[in-house]
Amino acid sequence: MDRAAPRVRRTQEERTTQTRLALIEATIASIGDHGYAGASTTLIAQQAGVSRGAMLHHFATRAALMAQVVRHVFDNEMAEYEATRVRTGMGDNLFDWPSLLWSVLSRPPGMAVLEILQATRSDPELAELVVPMQEEVEQSALAVMRGAFGGDETLARTVMRLMVWSVRGLSIADRYLPHRAETEHAILLLGEMMRLAVPDGRMEKMRALMEAKADGKAKG
Repeated sequence: MDRAAPRVRRTQEERTTQTRLALIEATIASIGDHGYAGASTTLIAQQAGVSRGAMLHHFATRAALMAQVVRHVFDNEMAEYEATRVRTGMGDNLFDWPSLLWSVLSRPPGMAVLEILQATRSDPELAELVVPMQEEVEQSALAVMRGAFGGDETLARTVMRLMVWSVRGLSIADRYLPHRAETEHAILLLGEMMRLAVPDGRMEKMRALMEAKADGKAKG
């Protein structure tokens, strides 16, 4: 008779990591199904298959859990952007990014983060944890963008916010409005507008374009 393979015992660190990940994924799913307000800690614990006490052991408050969701989703999104760029070349040009952002931010994790960010307006405890984390996330993304496309920090932040928040806004429209094909056409149009503005995809050319436009207004 063949012996059964010995069970591999997980370390405490591995168990902790797995439980935290299960709770984060359950939070994303719960927000997707029930909205931010409906994603209670009881529902999240049930979805993750853990007791509410176990959940509170890992995340002392609901706000702490939501903040960690923001961090987790950002890290996964950055890894996915890079994997897509390496695999397909998409993302090597600045004008690729509206479509690339759309392919990631319009998914359930991106939509969950958007709902968490919106909830900070009426939840001071959540805002205290999430707003600084979102600022840190933006700063990290900004460093990546400047490394790839140049430009000073002010210009890079302007361009990044134009693309990211245009895409986030369109993801809301895609969820609630009819004519979804037009939403995707809007993403393609934004990319084409970026291509026309800076055909070589470099920030420096965009700065020159903006300065020339400002000079024209001043002279007019």
